[in-house]
Amino acid sequence: MLIAVSSWSFHDDLYKGKLHLSDVPFRAYDLGYRAVELQDLFLWPRPPGRLRRLFGRKAEPMVPGQYDRKALLRTHLNRHRSGTKLVCWSIDSDLVSEDVTAQKEYLAAAIEAAHFINARIVRLTLGGEKGDRAGFERAVDLLQNVLPVAMAFDLKLAIENHGGLSGDPATLIEFVTHFHSPFVGVCLDFGNFDEAATAQQSFEQLVPYAIHAHAKSRAFRDDGEEATIDYRACLRALKAVNYDGAISIEYEGDGDAAIGIKQTRALIEKYWARGVSP
Repeated sequence: MLIAVSSWSFHDDLYKGKLHLSDVPFRAYDLGYRAVELQDLFLWPRPPGRLRRLFGRKAEPMVPGQYDRKALLRTHLNRHRSGTKLVCWSIDSDLVSEDVTAQKEYLAAAIEAAHFINARIVRLTLGGEKGDRAGFERAVDLLQNVLPVAMAFDLKLAIENHGGLSGDPATLIEFVTHFHSPFVGVCLDFGNFDEAATAQQSFEQLVPYAIHAHAKSRAFRDDGEEATIDYRACLRALKAVNYDGAISIEYEGDGDAAIGIKQTRALIEKYWARGVSP
């Protein structure tokens, strides 16, 4: 089992311009990780300058698919120099969008970029709203169109449970199984469930289809457990289906990201070693 750290864990410093996406592999290496997941939304030509930070301004959002080639190359080279593996190129797609042309262009650019920087998985989001069958069909058609390109590059496409249309586990399962392909699966996030009361049930529904996983964390109790997510149950479910993909830490809480990442890793290692027993 490979534990990676996601660039989202450093989102505060990235948004403030204290860190560039190309710096993340070195930051991860310094924390003891040899694998990273990178979000394309942080691929700015340059982070906000000192004056912008002084006024609390963030960098301008990236235009989907319009990657700055120098920034992408710098990120790619730094990952090699740091000796880290890129387990996933994470993008914020809107597969149900009625602007099909724009989404096709974005996915094409993302797949090309992922191949260039040696990612093996591209994480996607469906978008839309629960129950939107017309949007569901548009998403199917769109992915059907780009899937052969991803396969040609030996890239898997992982759809995250990320609210909207994918907020319903049954809908997300219907979507990924429609393609009958080992190149399409679920990016299973430990914390992205609409209803806390049924979160574990939803997690266990999705776990057989997981090809990538996000170990979400926000805050921890005094005993070291995540405050809102049952890590023991999540990892037990993954182990039960012989999950062999990467688990990428996504710390999104307050305070020092390094501490939150360390606490999250401690939980993963604690319960993965215990296997499926209570």
